Formats: sequence, structure tokens, C-alpha cells
Amino acid sequence: MTIGSTYQHFATKADFKAIKPPGRLIFVGGLNVHIYCIGEGPTTVILEGGAGTTTQAWAWIQPEIGKRTRVCSYDRAGYGWSAPSYRPMDALNTSRELHDLLKAADIPAPYILTGHSIGGVYARMFAADYPAEVAGLVLIDATSPSVLESYAEVDLPKVEDWTPPSLRVFPYLASVGAMRIVVNLGFFNLASGLPADAEAIAKAFLSTPEHMRATISEYGFLSDSLKQVRALHPQPTLPVAVIAAAQFGGMDEKMESTFVHWHHKQQRTWLDISPKSSFRIIDGSDHVSLMTNKLHAHEVANSIVRMVESVGRR
Repeated sequence: MTIGSTYQHFATKADFKAIKPPGRLIFVGGLNVHIYCIGEGPTTVILEGGAGTTTQAWAWIQPEIGKRTRVCSYDRAGYGWSAPSYRPMDALNTSRELHDLLKAADIPAPYILTGHSIGGVYARMFAADYPAEVAGLVLIDATSPSVLESYAEVDLPKVEDWTPPSLRVFPYLASVGAMRIVVNLGFFNLASGLPADAEAIAKAFLSTPEHMRATISEYGFLSDSLKQVRALHPQPTLPVAVIAAAQFGGMDEKMESTFVHWHHKQQRTWLDISPKSSFRIIDGSDHVSLMTNKLHAHEVANSIVRMVESVGRR
């Protein structure tokens, strides 16, 4: 254990000696929070990543959007270069913390909120909390509140059980260097397929106990977040673009077909937010490749840019 801890300490120190945050550290709510913005334009796209991801998750997508308008990604508390927080990592708190960050960083509305996976839940909450500041909403394979009731249709456990107690060992594994070995072997590497520099940075963060603790904490509040969003009212004037993955790996053909059908049904529930909604499935994509595969990410970026252009015309 001592050898592993020593290895992890010096390996992490070496990782971050050469890695500098691409954006700014903003002191807000008693914490330093990292936000990275590029591009110029009257509308700002705000990117909310999935659980366990950092600003690097948008490495394919953010530069393409930045050619058309201003676009900002950021690290939620405990991820990337942002300090950890002891506040609940649910949708209500995340929405408010993001709003405070945008004000402290002097990034004015209007915004197009864009969220992948659980980030879509937070983006939906932000759109409801600050409707006068949100010009559009893009949900990328976002976790739908409907799974709170429909989980049994495909033999999934209840959402409250999606974070088994066994995951509590992951921060310990990270502290003795085991997660670094696992990630470098290609397991649990959520960044595989990103540009090489972004993947290297993301893997360095994935190997730290702080990152593991934040991920486990966030999943622990998933049920609360979904219940909070389920209680929201429709926003009939809000443009909404829903993007869904086309497939899922690790299943036999029959099981995958059943799961994909169920998943797309859950994704379509997001269309109830507004009659100004669109739905798109990106061919060949899965939940992670929408972000990490260059071609799939390009299609995601195109959908976001179309939302930017639509909002601009209005």
C-alpha cells in the first residue's frame, strides 16, 4: 500500500507539472471553478458534461462551435481543475452554481444550454430556473427522468441502486495507483477516442481519488436530480434539440434491439418540454462515442450550430 501511494503521488505530480488549465479559475461560492471559453458571438453555448468527465470531453465539439459563436465548457466541483464541494451534487445545486459561475466570469446571456448524459439533466434544470436567459436547449443522449418508472422494462435496477456500495473502493484504488494502471490498460477510459492531448489530460484526472469521489457523489444524487427535473413544467416557447445514440455494445442482437427501442422511447420524452422540439439519432453512435468519436462528435456539433443559427435568426 505504501509503495502504491508513493507511486500515485509522484506520478500525479509528474502528470500535472506540465498540464495547465486551458481556461480561467474563477473564485465563486468559496471555490475555484475552472471555465474555458472560446469564440465570439451574441449567444453563448454552455456545455455540461456527463458524470465523471471534464472539459476535455468536449475536445472535438467545442472548437467547431467556437468557429460560429462563443462556447464555454467548465469543470463541475471536484472534477478537473475545479475544487471539490461539500454541497449536494444534484440538479438544483448544479444549476445555481453554474449560474453563479457565469455571472462571476462576466459571461452574459442569452445562453444555449447543452448537456450530455447527466449533464442534460442539469441543462434542463438551468433552462427552467433561468428561462429569461436561455435561448435554446440541446440534450445529447441525456438521462431522462422517465427511467425512474420505466427501469424494469429492460431489467435495470432502480436508479437508487445504480451506484452500488462496491464503488466506494474506487477512490482507495486511485490513491494506491491501481486506477492509473486500469485506465492505462484501456479499462474505464471514458476519454478513449478524443484528441491525444485531451485524452492524456482526461486520463490523468480519471486516475485521481478526488475525481473518483466526485463521480461517486454525483451518481449518488442522480435519483434526486431526476425527481427534481420530473417536477418541472413544459416551456412551450423554448427551442429544444434532442440527440440520441443509435446503438449499445456488449449485448446480443435481440437484447440490444430491445434496449435501443426502450432507450429511444425515453429520449423522446424530452420532446414534451416544448412543441418547438426536434429529435435526431446519429447513425453508428453509442452513448460515449457521441463525444469521443470524431465523426459522431462532428454531427453533434452540427446540431448545436444549427440551434445557434436558428436562435440568431429569431
